[in-house]
Amino acid sequence: MSRLFKTIFLIFVSNAVASQSALEIIELMYRDASKIEGFIAEINKVERIEDEYIIQLSTVKLNRAPYKVYIKQIAPKQGVEILVHQNDDDNKKAIINLNSFPWINLYLDPYGSLMRRNQHHLVFDSGFDLMIKILKHELKDHSSDEKLIRRQDVIWKGEKMYHLELINNNYKIISYVVKPNENVDIIANKLNINAYSIIELNKNIDGYNDIEVGQEIKIPSNYAKSMDLFIDQKTNIPLVIKVFDDKGLYEKYEYNSIILNPIFAPNEFLENFEAYNF
Repeated sequence: MSRLFKTIFLIFVSNAVASQSALEIIELMYRDASKIEGFIAEINKVERIEDEYIIQLSTVKLNRAPYKVYIKQIAPKQGVEILVHQNDDDNKKAIINLNSFPWINLYLDPYGSLMRRNQHHLVFDSGFDLMIKILKHELKDHSSDEKLIRRQDVIWKGEKMYHLELINNNYKIISYVVKPNENVDIIANKLNINAYSIIELNKNIDGYNDIEVGQEIKIPSNYAKSMDLFIDQKTNIPLVIKVFDDKGLYEKYEYNSIILNPIFAPNEFLENFEAYNF
């Protein structure tokens, strides 16, 4: 290949990448994220809890199907381990090593108050599937090309990233009347909003089951007022996700040193794996 041809080819590729619309990039993200079978990453998580930001840094291993996840916290509680996998009767459980007193493993309900304390999401929501579901819902109408904007590309930790911004001008706080057989999680899943945001908006709700039929509650009309997505141009995977509501930053997730589709050992999501301390 001549030098002139290489130059022309590189210019063509560069222009083709630059001409991609925000919707074309998001479709590539949907496609390639759906192919992920698992990953290992160091995740920096920032979530607003009662007007304070809780920062957590963890190493996460995830197998997508069947769902299995191992989390080892680096900060603020170094050494805490969480393991969730499907056991023989196909029920999910959470095994916790606190790395402190009482020095025994705890077996907790992932939907219980202890597991959800100071958390926006269930442990089952780790990975990209939930965020993609939210994005597809937010962009499903005909005006999605006006909501989703391609900003200037950026360099993040040495990698070229697409920068997309989703803006929802219709975001507002609305009233909702609780229907039969609903709890906070059911309402959130039905409307594609975050369950914790409902707790945050209603000071009289103390837990995810603390509502009753006919009760009028406040909920956000959408998951976010705006979102920033920084998508790796090599893998089309969103490595930085920022979510904003009417108060400002609601949550942020950064996927550092990510390894896609690693080969896990047969017992890598079991308590007896040699690298764990359960």
